[in-house]
Amino acid sequence: MKVAFISESHGWSGGAAQILVLGRGLSEAGWQVTLCSPEGGEVARRAEGAGMRHVALHPRQDYDLSAAYRLAKLIDKEGIEVLHAHHPRGHAVGLASLYLSSRRPVFVVTRRVSFKVSSNPFSALKYRHPRIDGYIAVAENVRGELIAGGVAPERVETIPSGVDLQRFKPSPPHDAVRGELALPPGVPVIGKIANYSEWKGQDVVLDAAARLRRDGVRAVLVFAGRDTDSPELKARAKKAGVAAEDCRFLGFREDIPELLSNFTVSVNAARRGEGISGALRESLAMEVPAVASAAGGNAELVVEGVTGRMFEAGNDERLARVLKETLADLPAAKALARAGAEVVRERFSDKASVRLTMAYYARLAERQKANAG
Repeated sequence: MKVAFISESHGWSGGAAQILVLGRGLSEAGWQVTLCSPEGGEVARRAEGAGMRHVALHPRQDYDLSAAYRLAKLIDKEGIEVLHAHHPRGHAVGLASLYLSSRRPVFVVTRRVSFKVSSNPFSALKYRHPRIDGYIAVAENVRGELIAGGVAPERVETIPSGVDLQRFKPSPPHDAVRGELALPPGVPVIGKIANYSEWKGQDVVLDAAARLRRDGVRAVLVFAGRDTDSPELKARAKKAGVAAEDCRFLGFREDIPELLSNFTVSVNAARRGEGISGALRESLAMEVPAVASAAGGNAELVVEGVTGRMFEAGNDERLARVLKETLADLPAAKALARAGAEVVRERFSDKASVRLTMAYYARLAERQKANAG
């Protein structure tokens, strides 16, 4: 079977990581996988190691007709059977390419964020078009937003993103990383792994940490992800009153398992838009206690008092209280993390994600064939 992925992603993100997880799994199952994405991008750089062929394609806007034409030529030349869009521009360009191609591949779109679907006419065309065979929502919350946006329920399948359980597994603190970060002995480490943006909630973590310090609880904060070493985030820490010696602003990192092994608590503080945080899945896979905002689909993994702790999105006072309680009873927090690890292994593994996606492709192909007949 031949599948082509479409993405305008140039940098690295959770969505980009999932492209590689799926591509690697499909390749191992005997699929021929082609990734169509910007040349020189981080996803392109890693594609070869995941068993994927890369074709340079850079959709610069929705319905970029030049990109759509090149994609249509690829579909025809290579005999692509499944076309899978992983990001918004890829979604629109993939749809346009179907009108320029002589073939009719199964067309699938993955949506990873729980933002509301826009009600403007272009968005309605993009999401409700009958040539889109099916959607993959990474969380039930995301599925609900697609349905609320006008997509028929029978066209949306929930398939959680997967964790590479060989890479993310319980392990002792990585000494080299601990030394690099100069983590003081006996001081808890609160980590947040996410690219820096307003909606990801790094400011909420800083304000909560300032509250902890005023209550006499010291912790080192570690921020990792694109632009987390930016002057803007450092200035925000200073404004919150968090001491410079208590912060580590790392920027983009590839050694996420090694970082997580040194976290006492892993925090997701997204204000909105979250599917199910990849950092939460990876943290729990490593049995690192997780604290998450009730944003998007986070509650589908982190269940209060069962697999971790929850707080109201954007509420730094509540986050500070939950962190204080977590740090005060780490054995209980670790027990929740172990329960969370079991859930990840059962429902959020990379193998489960690949298996469910292949099954969905097959069902969509059968449905398309039946409708054509």
